[in-house]
Amino acid sequence: MTLPSLTRRLRPVAVVACLLGAGAAATAAPSDAVPRLPRSTVFDGTPRVGALFDSPDGSLNGEFCTAAVVDSPGRDLVLTAAHCTVAPGSGKADSDLMFVPGYVSGRTPYGRWRVRRAVVDSRWSRDGDPDYDVAFLTTVPLDGTDRVQDAVGAEHVGFGRLPSRTRVVSVGYPWHTRRPVYCRNRLRRHGGSQLEFDCPGMPRGTSGSPLLTGVDATGSGPGTAVGVIGGYQAGGATDDISYSPYFGPGIAAVYRAATAQG
Repeated sequence: MTLPSLTRRLRPVAVVACLLGAGAAATAAPSDAVPRLPRSTVFDGTPRVGALFDSPDGSLNGEFCTAAVVDSPGRDLVLTAAHCTVAPGSGKADSDLMFVPGYVSGRTPYGRWRVRRAVVDSRWSRDGDPDYDVAFLTTVPLDGTDRVQDAVGAEHVGFGRLPSRTRVVSVGYPWHTRRPVYCRNRLRRHGGSQLEFDCPGMPRGTSGSPLLTGVDATGSGPGTAVGVIGGYQAGGATDDISYSPYFGPGIAAVYRAATAQG
């Protein structure tokens, strides 16, 4: 089963069970020139953000989305975009997703965790509502016995209204690059229920990337996840502009459901 019409940031993947973006002289730029946007930068990653893999046999067959460990009572929860895990209206399940925090250049420095369950809002699973393109995944260790939060720590999750022009850092895994990127810029509102994050160089694979406050320029924290690349246009129709659903009461309810499921 593949995920229909969601090819912007994501290659099609199997579905997980649903429970609920010479030579000329130099001249001065005109005073009204458009400011230059920050670009994403390749780096060696951060422990709490990792790559999602389609892994039916335990091998790592190419990352296709990004996820981040978030604080939970069960210490086993990761955050990503719902379109990375659940096809609206499918109702079909697969247990083949693998989360690898801190993945870089083929290395798995902290271990691997199998995705056990995906929790999304019914408005996503039924209708694909972009305002609910958020998933919380419970995990079980494949290497050793540590829960993922015990192994790498966790980001907090922030719900509710953000101050205007909040500065965030996003960390994500472009498809098939084997190394993550980070980018820092300010959020903008996009309509009443979405956030916009302008940063060139966030291509396929960065769906599910957290938008983090309270971290340094490379995403070192822990910080607070206030969004996730997804939502409008499945995260954005170009590599330059990304979107996120607003983390309001509806997304808070999905988080509570995921922590209650354990």
